[in-house]
Amino acid sequence: MEYPDAVREFARYMARPTEELRLDEAALLLARTEYPALDLPAQMARLDALAARARCDPGQSPHANIARLNRLLFEEENFTGNEEDDPRNSYLNDVLDRKLGIPITLSLVYQEVARRCGLPVVGVGFPGHFLAKYVAASGEILLDPYHRGAILSLQDCEEKLKAQFGEEAEFRPAFLVVSSTKQTLTRMLNNLKGSFFRRKDFAKVLMMIEMALAVDPASRQEIHDRGMVYFLLRRYREAMTDLRAYLTLSPPDDPQIPGVRTMIHRIRAMHN
Repeated sequence: MEYPDAVREFARYMARPTEELRLDEAALLLARTEYPALDLPAQMARLDALAARARCDPGQSPHANIARLNRLLFEEENFTGNEEDDPRNSYLNDVLDRKLGIPITLSLVYQEVARRCGLPVVGVGFPGHFLAKYVAASGEILLDPYHRGAILSLQDCEEKLKAQFGEEAEFRPAFLVVSSTKQTLTRMLNNLKGSFFRRKDFAKVLMMIEMALAVDPASRQEIHDRGMVYFLLRRYREAMTDLRAYLTLSPPDDPQIPGVRTMIHRIRAMHN
């Protein structure tokens, strides 16, 4: 399959040394799969303009800076969480246009405006609901840009976890570690993959998988998922190659192995 130039451009960008990767730039390259003519410098200038209006100061208290960011983004600009299953919630340019997003993209905007102000705000890959945190000398402050930059306690986070995954879900401090640029991009691509899969747009699902493999070429899960999508597209030879590769790479106790073996048997039976 011939992928759009945007996919190759994204892959070239992800091949750079990790310290050269910028989340805003990578997110906009991702958006070019949908908007090939997207002007990256113009989009990044929009974030620059927001930061200039925030009037934050690294010398001020974290809570004062958080209040300024929240006033700008959620009162003046009215960025809002959107629960609809809409791919536009995952494209940074659309989020800036529509002022609507999901937890991860609203956190991305928050993080990038804060970074331009010299503030130590990072993303947090909390299960089921991406967060941000202000890493202050006095301690870390957890924030929820999806809910207007609300400051969260550990108990709030535990309640979020149980609301999402059930009362038996166990909170772990590891859920609050910083999400790297690559981890954040992988999660954004996974959201898009799910959204396109629910729309049965398997060509776009494959495109998201190729980009996820550019972020992490060793991802067994992406190889598994690509094999399954190839099967749905009746591209059985490619499906067989990926599913066999998945079996080779998987530990013996991988719970997905029986399903993969069943799929391989189905493909073989269809060709006998």
